[in-house]
Amino acid sequence: MNLLAAKRIESQNLKQVAKDFPRLFRSDTYIDDQKFLERYGIFIPQKKNLPSGYIKLWPQDFIVEEISLEGRVQTIYHEKFLSTKKDFSFEDPVVHATLVKCGLSTIEAVEELARDLKIEPGDIKFAGIKDKHAITSQLVSIKGANAEKLYELSAPYFFVKNVFSKKKEMWLGGLQGNQFTILIRTEHFLPETDFLTKLREVQKQGFYNFFYLQRFGVPRLINPQCGLNILKGDYEKAIFTAFCQPGVRELFYFQALRKNIEKLWGDWEEISGILDVFPLTFQDERKLIAYLIENPKDFVGALNQLPRVVELWLTSFAALLFNRKLSSFLKENKKLPPTLPLILGVNQKTWLFYKDLLDEFGVFSMNFSLKNLAPLPFIKLRERQVKTIERAEVLDHKIVPEGVILNFNLPKGCYATTFLSHLFNLISGMPTRRVSNLPIDTKANLKRVSLEDILNQFQEVVYLPSWKYSWRIY
Repeated sequence: MNLLAAKRIESQNLKQVAKDFPRLFRSDTYIDDQKFLERYGIFIPQKKNLPSGYIKLWPQDFIVEEISLEGRVQTIYHEKFLSTKKDFSFEDPVVHATLVKCGLSTIEAVEELARDLKIEPGDIKFAGIKDKHAITSQLVSIKGANAEKLYELSAPYFFVKNVFSKKKEMWLGGLQGNQFTILIRTEHFLPETDFLTKLREVQKQGFYNFFYLQRFGVPRLINPQCGLNILKGDYEKAIFTAFCQPGVRELFYFQALRKNIEKLWGDWEEISGILDVFPLTFQDERKLIAYLIENPKDFVGALNQLPRVVELWLTSFAALLFNRKLSSFLKENKKLPPTLPLILGVNQKTWLFYKDLLDEFGVFSMNFSLKNLAPLPFIKLRERQVKTIERAEVLDHKIVPEGVILNFNLPKGCYATTFLSHLFNLISGMPTRRVSNLPIDTKANLKRVSLEDILNQFQEVVYLPSWKYSWRIY
């Protein structure tokens, strides 16, 4: 089933159940204050003194444009706005293009693109995962694609532009960074002097490079638990958690639905019937269930049906350990090392570095954990060091009645929300009444090319506030 068909079915069913159970579809307001963030290992000194700032009310409030290794910004605009175009040669084996999307994660967009091109999702490579509730652009490489077919593709959620060819595919991490244009909505007009003082302070000192909540799977925030269960070799519990663990910020209706699935655990046919009602929200779960119906006890085989999701679970647990270790340095006023390692490698020293935290989670042996990963051949073990402090290059800003627009560059691997969390206590979910809900053209306000053309392109998607969207298991 393609994305549009799934959306139509789910939209009809959601309207009916929302009518029947309106209280279960109430969306709360969520504040990323210090107490909440510490659940995910994030400690930012003096955070309680920061103003509140609401993000992602509309997709156009959060724009991400990838910066290639050559330093070229992959803009969200159609090619008529590009000053240069790259050539295409039929002698090169790999097609490259810029993917512009709205209302989809990178993984969802790649799956839909592969379905349209009748190729495997693994044949499409990208440098990094971009936000779902945003308008984003990034380079992708596509093996086995017809260049003309790419230009002919039309979908409400994405389009492809700037097709060219190269000899090599894209790879994870193959980018210089990302450029962001973000509207942070505030309840009150922001005094420019106070804001600029704090902004310059963070620019000068840098910000603590925590993995932010997206890494843990907003809104459910269960990814680390799933990854931990896999490291322990409890594959069924990893899948059970993905299906049945109510999300921290998930709509109450779906929390209740997951409790019903828990009662039916093992009756895969019955669970499948529940999932089919919401093919968009549960598209990953449906892949797992389809496999379990044919192979009822093969939980390892089921995990192998979702390689990219499982990789996210594992890296999410590694990110949680990183965050907690970084916070321990800050809380104890210890000098920060320039980098900290991630555990998903084969270096014994790295595992020993996290021994206190691993013991707390019941992970007692590197060799045992790596043995548990062996049945998942898509997992690539590698050593990786992550900077503890990063810096943003602020290109422009503007105080507007709705809040503040920030335009800035970040190196690869950095979260814009991490940077912003050093300036604001971020708010998501249902906005308070004092927050303006009017859509504005952030690019035009900064005297850039207007978003009008892009908003028309995504008109079926862009006029739904982000808190009304359905949610995935990651």
